Amino acid sequence: MEVRVGVPLRDFYNGHQTEFQLEKQQICEECEGSGSADGQVDQCSSCGGHGVKIQKHMLAPGIFQQVQVTCDVCGGQGKTIKHKCPVCEGSRVVRKVSTFQLNIDRGAPKGMRIKYENDADESPDYVAGDLHVTLTEKEASLEEDNEGRVDGTFFRRKGDDLYWKEVLSLREAWMGGWTRNLTHLDGHIVALSRSRGSVIQPGLVERVQGEGMPKWHEDGDSVYHTTEFGDLLVEYVVVLPDQMEKGMEKDFWALWEKWRKKNGVDLQKDSGRPEGAVKMPVKDEL
Repeated sequence: MEVRVGVPLRDFYNGHQTEFQLEKQQICEECEGSGSADGQVDQCSSCGGHGVKIQKHMLAPGIFQQVQVTCDVCGGQGKTIKHKCPVCEGSRVVRKVSTFQLNIDRGAPKGMRIKYENDADESPDYVAGDLHVTLTEKEASLEEDNEGRVDGTFFRRKGDDLYWKEVLSLREAWMGGWTRNLTHLDGHIVALSRSRGSVIQPGLVERVQGEGMPKWHEDGDSVYHTTEFGDLLVEYVVVLPDQMEKGMEKDFWALWEKWRKKNGVDLQKDSGRPEGAVKMPVKDEL
């Protein structure tokens, strides 16, 4: 059996022990898989216990064809039940919900498969196969996955690295002098800051080493192995004001003009682009 279980990114980071429920086919406990209420199971008299019968068809005068078909009396079981089990109604199996313990290793990769031996659908006729559980990353939910009000709900993972978008105002991106404290997936603080006069361009990506995902290893964090971490990549998004008061606009314009004239900057001239419309040569096309 193949099953997918959604896991929050926080549990991939920290490791977690939880459980999940699965509806599967199980041997009826009431009749112990016999299908009979009194435990008596008889051999089918129609097929002699073989579960199949041979039927003969005439294709032409003197020409016959033998076909093996499933016994319509016992349904191919080779046995008949006079008093059927009231729980499984003679089918010998029932569908029930089972609970499984799930151990998520710290730093486990997305798509990791965990095998539960002989925990697939059961039947009295065969040995149960294995249950394979594939771990997938669950979509983040503020209500369900952010009980501690941590920033970790908004991290995104790619391999061993984590990604984060930090929003800055125009003043912060241009003038610097700000500090941000990100609450990581395990609750520790990652400090982001810029000193006054430090400019950040929109779309700049900063790499914070060692603040990504734990790199999964079968030995985990033990005497045999020390857990290493990927990196945290922070992309800065600069938000410009959509409007300004007249006084602010007037002050800014005066400041730019003063600075431009003082330094002899002519943006139009420095761009190298022509002034006014460019006159294209006239052509007569026939």
